[in-house]
This record gives sequence, C-alpha cells and structure tokens, in this order.
Amino acid sequence: MKKFILIAAALFVGTLAQAQIVANGGYIHAFENSRYYYGDGYAPSYKGSLDGFYVGANYYYSLDRYVNGLAVLPGANISALFGRHALSNSYRVSELALNIPIQASYTYRINENFHVFGQTGPSFQFAFTHNVRDDKGTSYPLLRKDNRYGEARSLFNLFWGFTAGVEVSELLRIEVGYDLGFLNQSRTDGFKVSRNFLHFGIGYLF
Repeated sequence: MKKFILIAAALFVGTLAQAQIVANGGYIHAFENSRYYYGDGYAPSYKGSLDGFYVGANYYYSLDRYVNGLAVLPGANISALFGRHALSNSYRVSELALNIPIQASYTYRINENFHVFGQTGPSFQFAFTHNVRDDKGTSYPLLRKDNRYGEARSLFNLFWGFTAGVEVSELLRIEVGYDLGFLNQSRTDGFKVSRNFLHFGIGYLF
C-alpha cells in the first residue's frame, strides 16, 4: 500500500511539473438562428445576437515528452451575455453560464519569446440563468418550461471550438476563436434555436 501511495504521489508531482495554470478572460459574441416548424417545413429564420464577456482558467498540460509543442487544455469559465430579444426588440435578454472546454493545442516556436498556437476540441455549456425582461420590468426565466413568456430554453449545449493565437515570452496568450453549437437551444415545440460563439481573449500563464 505504501509503495502504491509513493508511486501515485510521484506521478502526481510529475504531472504538475508538466502543467501550468492559464487565467483568461475576454469578449464573447453569440450568433443565434431561430426557426419555427409548421408541420410542412420551417418558416424563414430570424437572427439574433448577444454580447458579453467570459472569465476563467485552463490547465495547460504539456505533452512535449510525446510530441514537441503538443498539449491539452481542460478548463472552466463563466460567461455573461446581454442583448435584445430577436423577436421582441424592446425586451432585454441576460444569460449566465458555465463553460467547460477541453482542447488539444499545438504550439510552434518562432523564437524564444514569440510562439503561435492552434487549438481545437469540445466545450460543454451549462446555463445558470437565461432571462427575458419586458419593457415594463417583468422578468421571465426561460430555463423554466412553464414560464409565462411562452418560450423555454435548454440548460445544456455542446460546442466544437477552433482557436488560434500567439504567446509572448511564455507568459501572455492572445487568442481568437469560434465555437460551433450542435444542440437545439429551444424546448418549445416547433421551435429550433442554434447558436455559435465568436470570442477574443487574453490569458496569463502562471
């Protein structure tokens, strides 16, 4: 048993030696495409958008011992989005969600102080709130299917993301990315809402 504990501790220390924490945050823009289904096909779609920010951290685990420049970045961040409802323009929308990205990364070292990198992988989103507030100040929690607004949203979404950026002096990371959403965000019968994300961010490696 003692040998097992010592081996496990050695593996854990070795893992930490290959890892860094990346604190990050930035701007996020959500593109939404909504369509009604009438039985004989979808009606013309309408487009909406939300803007906001995200803040969180990634665990940068280097795989240089296998492939130089390769790494995996599991992480978590909180995103907040705000805007106007696409159908009711005088109604305001606010959303708060937890995002869990797990991306594979490859970094190419141009010189000691300047690297470029690309990342790709899935991201899981869990919504905490998605509220609509009308022009009279009444708020409707759309994550509840029985809300009085008449539209309900899903608590969960799955994305596949693509990110590219630069790393300066092995401390600062500047990145831009696009995430493609796969799941219908509406729980209202005959209604489909798809969502994609565009984001710009800055990260600091500890």
